[in-house]
Amino acid sequence: MNPFVGIWSRKRIAKRGRLTSCMILIALVMAPLVCALIFSDSMMEGITSKYIYLSDGHIQLNAEHLTSVSSLIGPENAQAMVVSADEITSGYALMYSATNTSSVMIKGVSDSYFNDLRMKQITFMYNENPSSSNIKGIAISRATARKLDVGLGDRVALMIVPDDVKKVLRPVLVRIDAIFYSGYDQLDELLSFIDLDYARELYSDISSTTIEILVTPEYMERLDEVVSAFGSGHRISKWNEHNVSVYENFVTSRQMIMIILMLVTSVAAFYTASVAQQMVQDDIQEIAIVKLVGSSNALVRKSAFISVYTVTLAGMVMGICLGLLIGCNLGPILTWLSSLGIQSLSFYLLDFSINIPWLSIGLISLMLMVISFISIHISLSRTRHITPMRLFTTL
Repeated sequence: MNPFVGIWSRKRIAKRGRLTSCMILIALVMAPLVCALIFSDSMMEGITSKYIYLSDGHIQLNAEHLTSVSSLIGPENAQAMVVSADEITSGYALMYSATNTSSVMIKGVSDSYFNDLRMKQITFMYNENPSSSNIKGIAISRATARKLDVGLGDRVALMIVPDDVKKVLRPVLVRIDAIFYSGYDQLDELLSFIDLDYARELYSDISSTTIEILVTPEYMERLDEVVSAFGSGHRISKWNEHNVSVYENFVTSRQMIMIILMLVTSVAAFYTASVAQQMVQDDIQEIAIVKLVGSSNALVRKSAFISVYTVTLAGMVMGICLGLLIGCNLGPILTWLSSLGIQSLSFYLLDFSINIPWLSIGLISLMLMVISFISIHISLSRTRHITPMRLFTTL
């Protein structure tokens, strides 16, 4: 680097309060952007996992008779592709308490259904003193229990929505033996679990029984390959086909969030150009003097560019670090806010694993760097119009 450029650049950075303000602004812009990316990406991944592991599985197979997955796709494919395959029977019902009513999906599952993967997504609280009566037990969500104002050991009525047009609505009485919580109230309040055999009594139509399949991590993004392995003789659907509105909302939300963040980044980048322009305006006499002693337009622009761009990059790095620090602690922050009774938080997942979207952060950072680079160069182009004659006009 030219000695003049290096010395004058350091001089500008050291004495310019305007450049410090620019660095702080860029940091304060980048920090919430990074937090927003971490929050949105982690929450969407978390909600997707809740729907997959607790509601629909990766794939659902409708079959008249339960057949082992190994016999359907072969032992080798089953071992490579499938983690678990569970038969479930499900239907809808209206749940009544003494004070309120809630619409729920009744999901009949076996004891093996809640394997290690599913137990990572849900927490149960069981009745320590179960009744010995013949009334069947049910597990409802914490959100549903609050809505109905019931607790462990209480009894609720179910009005079963028939799965066959020939059947009629019929009420049954069940006892709350467990209350669960997954961290996402919007899904929890729709779910309830009962014993598989009892569910078959309530929903006897073959269409109500499916095989819920969880695939290995290697095939989570390759579900079409798993579907193809079963052949064309079965009715198969993927999780996003059961939750079309949820899946489309995720895609749209990701796109809208990125567009908004890019617009905010563009505004911050153009602010650096205004700082560079104002810096040139403040330094007209100094620029005229250095040109008088022989400095070229290129060296003047290079010095000013290094001053502003270095501060911009420093602010960006500071903002990313601050955003990562806050973003990685969003879980406790959201949990604390939810304890204050903020109702709007029920629409968000509060219990999720932090997923840092490095690609999105890199894209936003690259965009800031490129736009700042171009806008600063354009702003500094006016330095070529500053000549030594400006000393006599400005004195």
